[in-house]
Amino acid sequence: MLEQKNDIKNELCNIYSQVLERELSMEDFGTTTGLLEKFHIDSLIALQIVVKIEQVFGIIIEDDNVAIEMLDSLDKAVDFIEHGSQG
Repeated sequence: MLEQKNDIKNELCNIYSQVLERELSMEDFGTTTGLLEKFHIDSLIALQIVVKIEQVFGIIIEDDNVAIEMLDSLDKAVDFIEHGSQG
């Protein structure tokens, strides 16, 4: 389970790197929330990240509030991908 979480986190890091067009490592994310502010993510960039997450993980994120919450925290994104997308 821990290995799966780490795989998801690494993939999310790759997604953020691709969309933001800059090299990011897991250390850049830290363990806190506030990623939207930290990486200066506006609504257009947020939408691009959500679409990429949906494509990569084969999930659908319908609730805008959930999307914003999960984009602001890597741990919340991992939890949603693991549990929230299962139906």
